[in-house]
Amino acid sequence: MTIKKNLLIIAIFILTVLVLFINKLTTPRTLSTNELLINGLFLFEAPKKISDFSFFTADGGEFSKSNLMGKWTLMYFGFTRCPDECPTTMYQLSKLIKVLKEKEFPLDNKQWVLVSIDPERDSPEDINKYAKGFDPSFIGISNTRPMLLSLATQLSVNNVIPSNDNTDHSHLDNHVNNIILLNPDGEFAGFFRPPFDISRLSLTYQSVTQD
Repeated sequence: MTIKKNLLIIAIFILTVLVLFINKLTTPRTLSTNELLINGLFLFEAPKKISDFSFFTADGGEFSKSNLMGKWTLMYFGFTRCPDECPTTMYQLSKLIKVLKEKEFPLDNKQWVLVSIDPERDSPEDINKYAKGFDPSFIGISNTRPMLLSLATQLSVNNVIPSNDNTDHSHLDNHVNNIILLNPDGEFAGFFRPPFDISRLSLTYQSVTQD
């Protein structure tokens, strides 16, 4: 009887250790600020508040600061006619979503937003269609340049000012290619810097946004 009891205790102990080990492997590790920086994420010590904004969605609705509340948001500034940086970054973001789904990482309070920096040529329908071409969960939004400049400046995305020549769109080249991280309080929490490596992007994103 004593032998059976001891074997049961040993079995329970081994099972407990195994469960804890598996949990450690599957639970994202919380990285230090320095580790985050090394892996491409600059996280502010104190998130920065931003003022309200208003952009248009493809269905004619509004996307404003209220849409950020309660969700972790990755926001990228790009445009449909972007030759290389935008599609490359959007592809990396689509890979990130795929990896997170494979890891069964909770995505209920996560969203991905593409803001057009070429509102004169990108309608809300255009930018949304472009965004969803990379992943159906992407949201594409657009508005007039003054609103764009207001939001972009607050999020340190500064290379979106055109020249006086309306036919010159060279200002769209070499735009700031950071991916903006906004927290569930609608605050500017930090930004991911290129080049974007999917393993590092996944590691840092999970560390910061895990529940």
